[in-house]
Amino acid sequence: METESDSKECELPLKKSGPKPGIIYLSSIPPYMKPNKVRNIMSQYGEIGKIYLQPEDAEIRKRRKVGGGSGKKKFTEGWVEFKKKRIAKAVVQSLNGNIIGGKKGSYYHDDIWAMKYLPRFKWSNLTEKLAYDSAVRKKKLQQEMTQVKKETNFFLEQVDKNKQISAIKRKREEKQSTSHKDTPVTAGEDKTDSMNSSKAPKQRKLAQSSLRTKPIPSDILSSVFTQ
Repeated sequence: METESDSKECELPLKKSGPKPGIIYLSSIPPYMKPNKVRNIMSQYGEIGKIYLQPEDAEIRKRRKVGGGSGKKKFTEGWVEFKKKRIAKAVVQSLNGNIIGGKKGSYYHDDIWAMKYLPRFKWSNLTEKLAYDSAVRKKKLQQEMTQVKKETNFFLEQVDKNKQISAIKRKREEKQSTSHKDTPVTAGEDKTDSMNSSKAPKQRKLAQSSLRTKPIPSDILSSVFTQ
């Protein structure tokens, strides 16, 4: 026997599943194009859900700015979710490999779209990928910082060693110079030197006077006169 509750369950309408979303991947983003601009362009072809553009690495942007380039923010790749996957497929078939176009002379007119439809790809896959990429970048940064710290510590150790070696060498040189200055002269050496220096002029005077006053022998004189 059919109960009232069974009849009510049979009367409940089956909920129809709505259109499945489709996600396209942009392998390159025209220079300095922002998410709002991407949304404005893509919304011309169908209803847009979520959009995410990957910012370029901060170090690359910094080096470009230091080198004289633009400091504006750039994006390297992106994901666009259409509410209907058939629209996403049609957009890829229509735009991939073609110029962006628009008004002639506009900033992005000659840039080319590079996109791909991602079958069976969900937005949750993207968030997982971003979380994984973020963890990888964080780990890489930690490794780089650890390496830099090791190199810095090694350099400081070498500097300290060089300072210690220089200090030891300087002390040795100072010790040697002071030892030469402070070497004492013995009393005997001083006395001998002074006596020798005082005797020298006296000996010269005596020699000169002896030459003047020494008499000539008589036998030599007689021999001279007898001739």
